[in-house]
Amino acid sequence: MRIAKIGKNKTKCGDCVPKCSKQVVNLNRVKGLFWAPVAAAVYLALSADSVAQTTTPQSQQSQTISFDIARQPADEALIAFANQAQLTIVFPYNKVRHSMANSVKGTYPVAQAITLLLAGTDLMAEVTDSGRIKVSVKPDDEESSGLFRWISDLFAKRDDLLSVPVEDQQALVEYIEVRGLRARTAQSLAIKRDADYLLETVQSVEMGKFPDQNLAEALQRVSGVAIDRAEGEGRYVTVRGFGPEFNRVLINGRQLATDTLGREFSFDTLASELVSNVTVFKQNQASQQSGGIGATIDIITDKPLSYRGMRAAGSVEMQYDDNADQWTPQGSVLMRNTFLDHKFGVLLSLTHHQRDARIDEAQIDGWLVNTNVPASSLKRDTDTLYVPRNYDQRVRFDDRSRTGGTLVLQYRPNDSLDITADYLGSRFDVNTSATSMGHWFTSSNLEAVELDDNGTAVKFSQQEGHATDFHARTFNRDSTLHAGGINIDWQVTDFLSLNSDLSMSRATSQDKQGSGNALSLIGYLNRSTFDHTNNVVLPAIYGFQTANPTQVNADGEVVGVGNYLDPSNGRSHVMLKRGWDVSDTVKQWKVDGRYLLNNGGLTQLDFGWRVADQTKQNTRYDNELNARHCAFCGYFDTPDIPDSFQTLFNAGDDFLDEVSGHDGIPNQWLRHNGPELFAFLEQAGGVDLSAVRRNNSFVINEKTYALYADLTYEWDFSSLFVVAHTGLRLAHTDVEVSGVNEQLDSLVILDKTELAPITGAAALVNYSQSYTNWLPSIQVKATYRDKWVLRGAYSHSITRPTLSQMTPGITFTTTRQGGDLRASVGNPLLQPFESRNLDIALEYYYQKDSYLAAAAFRKYVDNFILSANQDVPFPGVTDPSTGNDPNAPDEADSTAVFDIVSPVNGQTAMVDGIEVSWQHAFGDSGFGVQANVSAVSSNAELDKDDVKTKFALTGLSGAGNLVLFYEKGPLQWRVAYNRRGGFLQSLVQSQSNEPTFVNPYQQWDVSASYQLNGRVTLYAEGINLTNETVHKHGRFNNQLLLVQDSGARYVVGVRATY
Repeated sequence: MRIAKIGKNKTKCGDCVPKCSKQVVNLNRVKGLFWAPVAAAVYLALSADSVAQTTTPQSQQSQTISFDIARQPADEALIAFANQAQLTIVFPYNKVRHSMANSVKGTYPVAQAITLLLAGTDLMAEVTDSGRIKVSVKPDDEESSGLFRWISDLFAKRDDLLSVPVEDQQALVEYIEVRGLRARTAQSLAIKRDADYLLETVQSVEMGKFPDQNLAEALQRVSGVAIDRAEGEGRYVTVRGFGPEFNRVLINGRQLATDTLGREFSFDTLASELVSNVTVFKQNQASQQSGGIGATIDIITDKPLSYRGMRAAGSVEMQYDDNADQWTPQGSVLMRNTFLDHKFGVLLSLTHHQRDARIDEAQIDGWLVNTNVPASSLKRDTDTLYVPRNYDQRVRFDDRSRTGGTLVLQYRPNDSLDITADYLGSRFDVNTSATSMGHWFTSSNLEAVELDDNGTAVKFSQQEGHATDFHARTFNRDSTLHAGGINIDWQVTDFLSLNSDLSMSRATSQDKQGSGNALSLIGYLNRSTFDHTNNVVLPAIYGFQTANPTQVNADGEVVGVGNYLDPSNGRSHVMLKRGWDVSDTVKQWKVDGRYLLNNGGLTQLDFGWRVADQTKQNTRYDNELNARHCAFCGYFDTPDIPDSFQTLFNAGDDFLDEVSGHDGIPNQWLRHNGPELFAFLEQAGGVDLSAVRRNNSFVINEKTYALYADLTYEWDFSSLFVVAHTGLRLAHTDVEVSGVNEQLDSLVILDKTELAPITGAAALVNYSQSYTNWLPSIQVKATYRDKWVLRGAYSHSITRPTLSQMTPGITFTTTRQGGDLRASVGNPLLQPFESRNLDIALEYYYQKDSYLAAAAFRKYVDNFILSANQDVPFPGVTDPSTGNDPNAPDEADSTAVFDIVSPVNGQTAMVDGIEVSWQHAFGDSGFGVQANVSAVSSNAELDKDDVKTKFALTGLSGAGNLVLFYEKGPLQWRVAYNRRGGFLQSLVQSQSNEPTFVNPYQQWDVSASYQLNGRVTLYAEGINLTNETVHKHGRFNNQLLLVQDSGARYVVGVRATY
């Protein structure tokens, strides 16, 4: 007889019956067929080519198996049953789909499990000679027959399946295979619908293939999720308006260490090929680890016993970077095998990505507020004045290498015990060689300053002391991630199960050489004009190219530079090295238990505990101790830098050519080799410019202890099925912070722009604190006629304070002439963010692969951290740029006053949001669409007109996605559009305590694949097809901070499976 196969395993044409229809159709095509032909739920974890290989002997059917099947339509429940029991089930789809199967969760023999699954329905089961289970509708006279007879018949050898001539079957049944992109979207839909909690999930398209090359970029397709990009790649994730530090990221349910100074996880460190699926939990549960006010994101890797026998998948591809005009190789391989009659399995995966990128940028490091611009230079009065610190044009050449792998060992000696040991490792290296041209402005020397209505300087000139510099910079990043653990899943009894998990993860970002932010500089003093009056994105900069004819020396000779591209003009200046050696280690042990109950509506109790120990350590390395980085500051004639050190660099006519105002900035400048210049100056000046360990380092140790309990209730009211959870989590945290605090002894003049902080002995500092949080949660889910789902939830959650804000020492961030003195200090006694969360969602699943959903939420967040600024005088320390002589210290110099910013608790914010999602499959045409939009608002948005306001919620923005896809036969393609609204990224800038905003960003991506046969697929991808740029600005739109053009990327490759 004919069967239809559903799932990942592919049946060869002709394997089912001698005369097989080859047409691939959607399951909906079967719905209208006469009931006699049947659809087979064959979703087997086997690497077989034929359906015959999926049959299982009766001895195996009598073994106990662990089931986890939610209450759902019988056709979907039987598919899940076949998958988990590794059996072939044949059933009449048109009859079965109208029945509702029961929930089966626990370890049972197959006969008992299918009895529980179909109890109370009009369905019965029996076994054929080949070992397949047939489900059919009970005859009317057997509706009340005894259960024992039914179980006895189930495994009796019978061959009474309906016999239909093959010729007649072919007219009624067609071959079905659901896989690839469409299977992924259908599976994600089913998980979302069946879950008791509000969540979103992204599934791998097939073994070793994720829908996007970057995990963050895959998550941005999910409603309510937005991402931050770095050099064209997704790095950080924002969920429901809460930035990366508010989201807890796990791997296989375990906390992940991070390579950053805070808690935020860098998704670009993981290759997507290592991941099976990612789930975003939007509602807080008692069983979840605390820490995610925004969301909990769980990254799941695959296991070897998910499939029987040997399986392998691999890909080889080439990536083209449009800006760099470079092709680079990428590849991955995943292998798994099972042994000892599928009791032991091994999975190994390896991946390597290489990208040679060019990133074009224009940047201003900060906008200074109310600095000492002479009143006579202002063309109008203003209460608040904003002037740029600098203006740079830059080209970065990045060599980005990502290598990762997993090793998983799984042992399942019987159906009640499952032991898994797994390891994941990843290394992400970024080596940067950047060349740039910079223009540094000194507020006290500005002339003819034109202001707009907001007080922003839109045009000014500097005829004296203007620094024009040629930079060689590095932004190197050497990140590693190691994560591993042992998990024991034990079905103690039919009612009690326990899961114990012991794990450790470690992330590092190593830089003891100062290459994370190294700067070598050759420049000169001249003049310039800054002009941003033309309503374009990029301000114009000019005048630096030639000398000012009105500036002459005592002999009447014109001073300054006649040709800015003449290398003989170059003089040495700042030679800076800064690096951070970061390590983060997380050790944890958790135990989760489940006890099945049968007490009216009370069905189960989930309980558990967790202990974790996290140590974040940051050691700073730089050459700024006592201003060694400025040993050659001042643009002096000695040492004389050979002309050969500099060559002409042409950024090209297309340098930022898609950004308005690009014709007003230079596209060529002089370029030099940074390490060569460092070596030359060290030898010529007899100084050591290497980075050394500094005292403003810190170690933070955080120990957390948690207990939880969660009760599940179920009520079945005919067409309405209700599930409710009530839970409570107790979380206790002990924090110890240690570090050093450098003492400021004096400020000395380095040149016409810079002052140097001279520090003395360092003082050791230690802090400790503890806090306890009770986190209740209630979730209710009501399912009506298996199509409508209504969810409601109330919960408490916390996010512990950002670790980088708890550093105990003071850092002198800016010491420049003209009163521009700034510093920052952490607060080791910060309290956690505390949130009360309300959620409601309505979902309508109007056909098998289609749904429409809307969700709304409100979060009340206490203890929000704000940045407090305070002008702090340093007794005994004077500012030598004040007084009677700005170029030397004198008795009239005033006491140095630093603008010190520090984090403090104290604010409360309310965040509201809505999310709307739609997914639709157009019958069996192969076409489908996904669309979602989210909007958030808060009473904690920044008031741009209030300079004193230092509190606002970062990351708050709406987002939207539109995805059109097609998959039928061997061809698949997808067109994806993503847009994120503008948002506040930070309350500070690189060199200012002003806010940083990101403009709205949109991106188009495409992908296509063609399956040559059952094993080999050709594919291609295009990323950022329209070459969109990232644009950041200050308090107002015309306060440019960054324009970054990372270009488009294209991928072509071949993927094979075995």
